[in-house]
Amino acid sequence: MKIYNYYILQAILLVYLCLLSTSFVYAETLFVVNSSSRTLSKIDTHTDVVINNFATLGNVPNKIVLDGNYLWSVNSGDNSLQKIDRQSGTTIANILVANSSNPWDAVLHGENLYVSGLFSGRVYRVNAQSGSVTGWVTVGTAPEALCVSGDKLYVSNAGNYSQDYAGSSVSVIDLPSFSLLATIPVNKNPQYLTLHNGLLHVSCTGNWADIGGSICVIDTTTDAVVHTIPIGGGTGSIWISPLNEALVADSNGANLYRYNAVDFSVLNSSANPLSSGGSEVCGSASFVATLQPNWGDNGTVKILHPDFSYWKQYTVGLYPTDIKVYTSPSPIQDEVQVPGLVLSASPNPVQSGQLLKLKAPISVHAELKIYNLKGELLTKENMNGSDIAISTKGLANGCYFYKLSGIDYQGNTQSSTGKFIILK
Repeated sequence: MKIYNYYILQAILLVYLCLLSTSFVYAETLFVVNSSSRTLSKIDTHTDVVINNFATLGNVPNKIVLDGNYLWSVNSGDNSLQKIDRQSGTTIANILVANSSNPWDAVLHGENLYVSGLFSGRVYRVNAQSGSVTGWVTVGTAPEALCVSGDKLYVSNAGNYSQDYAGSSVSVIDLPSFSLLATIPVNKNPQYLTLHNGLLHVSCTGNWADIGGSICVIDTTTDAVVHTIPIGGGTGSIWISPLNEALVADSNGANLYRYNAVDFSVLNSSANPLSSGGSEVCGSASFVATLQPNWGDNGTVKILHPDFSYWKQYTVGLYPTDIKVYTSPSPIQDEVQVPGLVLSASPNPVQSGQLLKLKAPISVHAELKIYNLKGELLTKENMNGSDIAISTKGLANGCYFYKLSGIDYQGNTQSSTGKFIILK
């Protein structure tokens, strides 16, 4: 009886661990631009491994753009975009945007990167594949942040700082024709843009003196300001959580502000800011990350729980100016996330050395792959028909994933993923 209970408990524990593992299907990596160090930090938020020299950047790097394969560093001092391999950190190309343009930010959309020229008052279009500059549009004074909504590109123009940020506005560019559509006046010194549910949230930092920060909300259908949210302080970047809470960084690098992105009610202003703030903020469903520049010293990345309580922190390079989170799916995706064919696995749990039988409701021609909890590919076999038997010989006690992908005999693409447990 004791032996029987032991195996029951063992099975329950493995089922629990297998279910728990689904919360780690996605690997979340932070990338931090260290402007004075001229390096890019890479932080694995699950293993807490920090590589502060993951890539060597150009002169005065300011922002980083992420996609599935590459990183793009906006190097203001070099007037260039630096194309970097996301896996190795190796520089692939340095693309000259325009002499004396002082590129500030960039956004990737389709086959093009759009780059703001702080000193030139222009937005440049750069082909991401060839690296050639294929056009430019004149916008307002001191263009900075960029954001795409549909077939329109929005650009924040900070305005003339020597004239109390006169000309503060958001330019609207029609992407198909790459021409200026409209200019929308906003509050002083707009520096950051975030799109949420068809509304563009514009962080206007203020004049650092008698006018504090605020958020202007633009309806991207009418291209008009529909709401202004008073925050105070020096508002920085905005990240909006899955719960519709907008978190706003503090340009001074200390505080964190918060408002409701649906009804625009202010929850934490400069009068009652959240602690553990920073000059930049980003996040995921799992955490919030803030970047503290620690002027003159190494910067700090603080990780907060979703309830904004302190979790952990990392040390990065000198004068960090940007932080982005990259969420990469592992080779395994949970069956509730991947629609399509549903397989049945039996017996499950299966004893080590026995055959695991996978059965489909229809006949398919597909490839079946088996992975461990780390996402490492263990074996792959071809499935032709409606069932397949997999040997578990040599596989250790534990939880495993299978993934089937291919086409059925009517030519339809099918996919399925699932889990099984091996018991000795």
